[in-house]
Amino acid sequence: MAVAATANPGEQPVAASTLAIVEDVAAHPGTSISQIVERTSLAQSLVSGTTARLTKAGALVQEQDPNDRRRTLVSMNEKMRAEDFAERGARGIGDAIRRAIPGANDTQIAEIESELDHLVQQLFHSAGTQAHRVISAQELNSPLEPPPIPQRAR
Repeated sequence: MAVAATANPGEQPVAASTLAIVEDVAAHPGTSISQIVERTSLAQSLVSGTTARLTKAGALVQEQDPNDRRRTLVSMNEKMRAEDFAERGARGIGDAIRRAIPGANDTQIAEIESELDHLVQQLFHSAGTQAHRVISAQELNSPLEPPPIPQRAR
């Protein structure tokens, strides 16, 4: 649903492996291909090919490791992160919910959004990890920390 909410009109769907790689590089700037492989459990050939395509598209940047000339380090293209990713991250999920649940009214959409937000916060709290966290536009320039868990009466 998040992919549908952040996609531009007419854009091809993004593979889950591509999302995993982008999220990993965003959380670990200056990372090596082997480190991405280790953290994502994806095949080395898939990670290498995907990072090469994303670098060619301008989403990632690669540089030679100054400590080991045989290694390539991968980071997000900060300009694209600040511009394109921030704009996409600021989009609401309501339209994607409407497409997934035709006929839902505004009240139902708001309830679903609220429950999804609560679920995400509970999952982060339970897992105690930042693994595969989607970064919002407000968080792009701040350290990754779990969102506060509001006390809800049930």
